Amino acid sequence: MSSLVAQRYLNDSKNVMLVGDAAHAFPPAGGFGMNTGLQDAHNIAWRLALLLNREENNDRKLEYNDDGLSNDEEHDSSASLPTTATSFSNAVLAKYDQERRPIATQNAALSVRNYQRTLRIAKSCYLDAQHPQLLISMLNSPPMSLLPMEARQDIFRRLVRVAMMPLGSLISSQNSGGRSLHADHIEQNVRSILEGGGSLPLVFPRYELGFSYSPNDTTYENDIQNKESGDTAGYVPKLEIGHRMPHVLVELLSLSDSKDGKGCAVMETLNHHQPGGNNAADAAPASTIHVSLTDISSQLRRAQSYPSPLFTVLAYGPALTNSTSLVREAVNCVMKRWSVPLVLVNVLSPESDVNEHRVEVISTIESDGFNTEHVVDTHQALLQLLHGGQAKQHMTNDSSTNERYFATNALIMVRPDGHIANISWIKEREGGEKMAEQIEQVVEEGFLNSIGDVLFED
Repeated sequence: MSSLVAQRYLNDSKNVMLVGDAAHAFPPAGGFGMNTGLQDAHNIAWRLALLLNREENNDRKLEYNDDGLSNDEEHDSSASLPTTATSFSNAVLAKYDQERRPIATQNAALSVRNYQRTLRIAKSCYLDAQHPQLLISMLNSPPMSLLPMEARQDIFRRLVRVAMMPLGSLISSQNSGGRSLHADHIEQNVRSILEGGGSLPLVFPRYELGFSYSPNDTTYENDIQNKESGDTAGYVPKLEIGHRMPHVLVELLSLSDSKDGKGCAVMETLNHHQPGGNNAADAAPASTIHVSLTDISSQLRRAQSYPSPLFTVLAYGPALTNSTSLVREAVNCVMKRWSVPLVLVNVLSPESDVNEHRVEVISTIESDGFNTEHVVDTHQALLQLLHGGQAKQHMTNDSSTNERYFATNALIMVRPDGHIANISWIKEREGGEKMAEQIEQVVEEGFLNSIGDVLFED
């Protein structure tokens, strides 16, 4: 049994996309046909929604221009958009093919390996999956093919009974109450495979949760070299481009204050202190709302009723959270250039002045309409993930630096589907202008990694 993956997921006109079973066919071993199809839909859905929302926005602009804007004003109003809607949509959809086909190829190979694992039990019972096909081929070839069909069918049934004789020894030994040497040998073979973990595993965390859209990811190549342990290896959360944003529980500040907690139910929050409980802690007047960063973009979109898929920029570290206006301006500049919705989320450390940031974010939302949220890394889980990666390379030797923050200043850009679009460590001592340029570059590269290379008008 083999697998099949389409050579292309999109046609040349970019108006037909293959998803699920239309794009790939796997052996039924491990459930990867369904899972890969769901991942396809998860990837293409936000891309189509983004394109449809942009088209609606452009239609509104054209209607408004027809009501009174001059041709010059009309031209100026669209100067920040990509060259053409076709160029943008082609780039967005081409990324779907570039990202999903390699994942399907990986899962197809894994499914074939899983199918081979299922045959180990049969082979331990002296049954071979190739025997039926060989038998059919023999009966359809001269001189056997010259026999009447009824004769060939009878030969086929007799040979199948011969092939099943090893299993017959198990049945006969049970009926007779004794154990034949042949039956004991089969049982020993099967037990050895099961105890050694050689049967079909039930879960594949690295493939189901740890798959990456980064072209530099080497997980697949490593698993090919070490098939037995690699296929069933565990999922290790990591902050790398293309991977899913790890589960980090943070306390949400600004949204709960600005909207009195409304909309938080659809954000799948965990309210640790609910009013009206039986003890003093439960009777607290205000609840502490926690959310996970795993699906932060989707959660914010639903809670704030965004019509379009949303990108999120997580800002961590004192150099960024204490310079919110500079970060907002830099992020907003790139967002307007791409005309793609984006929300800034300041991730504060537990030692930060939370009340100061709470007042700041509410005032900035009212002043310019650019959404900024504040969360607290209560358990410093995000800090630990950052230090587990490249953040160690950016440690400072200056003893005057506040050691509580470990000199970690990082920007993490998260896509609408929860995968990391870009991550970079910000140099604190470069000054405002250079830091703004670096922030713009991070967001720009994040869009390029997620959407593709789009040409802009001058």
